[in-house]
Amino acid sequence: MRSGRFGLIGASWMLAAVMAASPSFAQSSPTAEDRKLQSDVEHRIAGLDKDAAQIKVAVKDRVVTLSGMVPTLWVKDEAIKRARKADRVDSLVSDLTIERGEDDKTLAREVGERIRKYDRYTVYDNIDGRVDNGVVSLIGAVSQPEKASDILERIAKIRGVQAIDNKIEVLPANQSDDRLRRAIVDAIYRDPAFVNYSRVDPPIHVIVNNGHVTLVGYVRGQEELIKAESATRSIHGVLALNNKVQVANKQNPTR
Repeated sequence: MRSGRFGLIGASWMLAAVMAASPSFAQSSPTAEDRKLQSDVEHRIAGLDKDAAQIKVAVKDRVVTLSGMVPTLWVKDEAIKRARKADRVDSLVSDLTIERGEDDKTLAREVGERIRKYDRYTVYDNIDGRVDNGVVSLIGAVSQPEKASDILERIAKIRGVQAIDNKIEVLPANQSDDRLRRAIVDAIYRDPAFVNYSRVDPPIHVIVNNGHVTLVGYVRGQEELIKAESATRSIHGVLALNNKVQVANKQNPTR
């Protein structure tokens, strides 16, 4: 019995010794090619952000792994994008973690501010959304593709945003729609009922898609809501109207 038991232990020890000595079992050191690739990736992400130094780069058989804590979703996405541009990258694994924000309510408030303060966000665009566990969901429409990409970048740079669920529609380029939206906005805002509203943060946004018009926003009273709809219907070329304007004191008292 003793001999059999010793033989088993001895065999296990011998196998371990063979594995350690054999090139096929021993953990190999990074190749010169992997070291060069790692250096290339580190150089590409250096200077991305003052906190980008927290990003760790590992390379094994031309597979790049990024790990560490980053301050924003933008830094995470940009680091991945830059790493993928390095020569000879077969694949990339991201173990990057984004810092958490204060809470969803605070985050939602900051997202709204970033959208409203974007200088190209106008009466012809409308974006709404919510924040759930750091994930920002966006829905709405903008009149130019550049607006969508700019707004997504502004939100991705907010600390605490973990991901963006983007359902923003880019309205098709259409001269007829351009003329229609301008005419509708002029008709609404030249009415005396709207003279006290700011054009910088207009109460009603006008979305036009192939002659189909959607009014979105909040007004102070029912009379203004009716006037906005009437002004829109008076414009030639409106094929359909969806009036989503709400009265603030009934639907949204805090606005």
